[in-house]
Amino acid sequence: MSSQSAGDTTAPEVPGPATANPKSPSKSPSRSPPAQSELGPADDTDRVLDVGTGSGIWAIEFGDRYPKTEVVGTDLSPCQPQWVPPNLRFEIDDATQPWTWKEDYFSFIHIRYLFGAIKDWNSLFGEAYRCCAPGGWAQSGEADVTFRSDDGTTELEPVFKTYQKLFEDGSKILGNPFFVHDLQQKAFEEAGFKDIETVDYKFPIGGWPRDPKLAEVGRFVKATLENDLEGYTLMMWQDVCQWPKDEYQVFLMSLRKAIRNPKVHSYMTVRYVYGHK
Repeated sequence: MSSQSAGDTTAPEVPGPATANPKSPSKSPSRSPPAQSELGPADDTDRVLDVGTGSGIWAIEFGDRYPKTEVVGTDLSPCQPQWVPPNLRFEIDDATQPWTWKEDYFSFIHIRYLFGAIKDWNSLFGEAYRCCAPGGWAQSGEADVTFRSDDGTTELEPVFKTYQKLFEDGSKILGNPFFVHDLQQKAFEEAGFKDIETVDYKFPIGGWPRDPKLAEVGRFVKATLENDLEGYTLMMWQDVCQWPKDEYQVFLMSLRKAIRNPKVHSYMTVRYVYGHK
């Protein structure tokens, strides 16, 4: 078992993420994003399952890249497009229930961004292990909702701590953890996966990195966060935690202002864990 990290950052710079090749997880680092990581020859990847496919973008890109591979994307919500590669199909399925797939069926299982939706991660990865073919791989990618900085500049905006506490309290009330990085690797081990590799990515928030590519990524992340903040937080604030409703808009405005603060060199982390059967 090995572990890689994007490394420490000193603002205003953050190094590019190191990705691992699931065909040989301790080798072949790349600057490519996870969805474009080299996954081995298509001949070795007969069937692929994308759990929690959402819009289906990962499954669509994979299907385009490997036209001879059968790709299945599952989600509770039928929000995927109709026009997709001919080797891809979408199905409505609940990943928290026993999977309907037979044992040893998929050569690669991709699971991403289910934090806050899963009570029992051991059960989830146990099903992934059961349905993964011998010699196949599973991959889990989960974000951490904590605003971080390596130079302490997030301390300039106390609202970041309120944001984190919102999800900490919500996790306890719902029984579904939003902070799952420590759970991922342990649950992979419990499921029985071998050659486990953990890779951390840092996604800057805003255009503060000196690296032009990372600055562009940061601007996209910032725009996405600003656009989606109410969707992330409104239900948690009012329905789950039942915090004072008259304080919500003040919180939301403060959070948007904090994200736009050019003096703050913040980022969020995404952890990918790979396992081999």
